[in-house]
Amino acid sequence: MSNLILSNCNTNNNNENGILEIGTGEILSDKRPNGEEKPWKKHKINSLKLHGLYEKALIKDNDLITESRMKNLEECGNNLLFSVNDKNEKRFKSAYFCRLRTCPMCNWRKSLKMFVQTNKIANKILEQNSSTRFLFITFTVKNCSADKLSQTIDMMNMGFKRLTDKSKGVKITEKFKSNMIGYIRAMEVTYNQEKDTYHPHIHCIFAVKAGYFKGNGYIKKSDWQYIWGECCKTEYEPIVKVQTIKNSTSKAVAEVAKYPVKIDDLVNYDNEEKSIQALTVLTKFLHKRRLITFGGNFAEARKLLNLEDIDTGDLINLEDEPNENFQEIKKVLFKFQVKVGCYIC
Repeated sequence: MSNLILSNCNTNNNNENGILEIGTGEILSDKRPNGEEKPWKKHKINSLKLHGLYEKALIKDNDLITESRMKNLEECGNNLLFSVNDKNEKRFKSAYFCRLRTCPMCNWRKSLKMFVQTNKIANKILEQNSSTRFLFITFTVKNCSADKLSQTIDMMNMGFKRLTDKSKGVKITEKFKSNMIGYIRAMEVTYNQEKDTYHPHIHCIFAVKAGYFKGNGYIKKSDWQYIWGECCKTEYEPIVKVQTIKNSTSKAVAEVAKYPVKIDDLVNYDNEEKSIQALTVLTKFLHKRRLITFGGNFAEARKLLNLEDIDTGDLINLEDEPNENFQEIKKVLFKFQVKVGCYIC
């Protein structure tokens, strides 16, 4: 049992907030207010699969991940402590998370955190200026081989800077820059097992003036592709997906803000050799890279709200569900049982 769990529990059943239940045989069922089961089991299983891939990857590259990080990954989310009220409703209270950049369990928690923070930021932006509108745009380039991944990412980062940095005098971006007032940007890289290529792309929510949709301010999809190609200096027009977020509520904006590291598909590929190869590439790519950035009024609102870093901040108290009027009568500790593949008290 992790030290973190023990530090948050009283194993003598004399806890001032109620007794601690251990070993009852209850199978974990943790549901959202809409009745949907939270995917604790799925992400823990995928984290263990990731651990198995790393074990095999280390045979070829023993510097890929340290022994201590491997141990942390194996123990990530092993024990989950919940508060329970008189209606048998649960509220997640404590666990140990490894914070490895590739960990499916931690990335799920970071995705929830990203949602909550983006929701708060959008609320603040709309509170300050209710006429603000939002665009959701995905910028892509052609898939690349592993040896071209870093070069391709650098090209895209420079392209994005030309698009958004108002100090950069790029004529074709002037119309957009005059209407853009902020953004949140997330870089994502996925792996195509069939073609053995990598697909880097940028998901971005832009805050724009209401006037963007009037007069000469609006940019058509075909123009976006030309502009993005010019910013990245490609010899082709890359695909750009543009979506107006209708009814610009904070929740609608937050729905498209997801944490960009997704390893779940990779750990479930049939071709294990290619999975190991891709995992090695992505682990090295992710090292010390900042995948999420904020600009303009998104950055200003985030600072006003004093929001913590997505990667290093708290992964327990995410406020992803209401806690008002929740009266704890006991705590229940669930441990993941590998042999049966589920959490049991």
